[in-house]
Amino acid sequence: MTYASLLVAVEDGPESDSRLELACDLSVAFDAHLTGLCAGSIAPPLYDPLAGGAMVGELLTLYRDMAEADVERARSRFFEVVQAREVEAGWRGEIGFPGEVCSRAARAADLVILGGRNSKAPNHAPDVSDVLMGCGRPVLVTPPTRLRNPVGEHVLVAWKDCRESRLALAAAIPLLKRAEGVTLYMVCTEDENAQADGELADVVQFLARHEIFAEPVIALRGEAPTARQILDEALARDSGLIVAGGYGHARLREWALGGVTRDLINDSPICLCFAH
Repeated sequence: MTYASLLVAVEDGPESDSRLELACDLSVAFDAHLTGLCAGSIAPPLYDPLAGGAMVGELLTLYRDMAEADVERARSRFFEVVQAREVEAGWRGEIGFPGEVCSRAARAADLVILGGRNSKAPNHAPDVSDVLMGCGRPVLVTPPTRLRNPVGEHVLVAWKDCRESRLALAAAIPLLKRAEGVTLYMVCTEDENAQADGELADVVQFLARHEIFAEPVIALRGEAPTARQILDEALARDSGLIVAGGYGHARLREWALGGVTRDLINDSPICLCFAH
């Protein structure tokens, strides 16, 4: 199992440069085709009822021209970077809502690479919650400033016995195979502790059949938020990647992601691999 096709969101400006460099690293590591994507969104124009419909039409045209210029600048930057790295690459530029455009484009990718805490999301860059909930593919979320390439680093798998965790674990196998070490980390209550050993033993055996050795670790839930416990454990082990299920609730943006997923995206200084 490997990644044959990667999709990376690119924006006009330096904010996405480290993400694009990481995407090139992954493309080289897995010998994968890399597709860059930029969706230019037309911001809704301010409407003056005294100005008449003609002015609104002119504003829409102006906003579309600006969006197309943003996409073209992102395309130029993308090919400038990938050609310097000699990476096999393609491009998709489109005018539309970024999250929806990215989710549709994910049909041609094994892994989607997005920026977490992106100041341009959701109107001018894909929002992680939109894509994670709608793309049907695993999503690699990068921090605003990437510390290092997660390939070959220690990986912490934040385990919870549910559908999302199982999908995330399976999706991350190509990364886990190359990891320096893997920790299977479960945060649970005292009541859940009795069955946690058996759950983790099954997962350890599953990974062993893929020739991946994982160390199971069970931690009792403390006063700190679960995401904070996961991050502290990952940093203590000098992990380069956290793998976790992307838990979702209502489809409204403010509630789209569960607390642990949202907190990891907001606070993690290292890359995150999610699946929903």
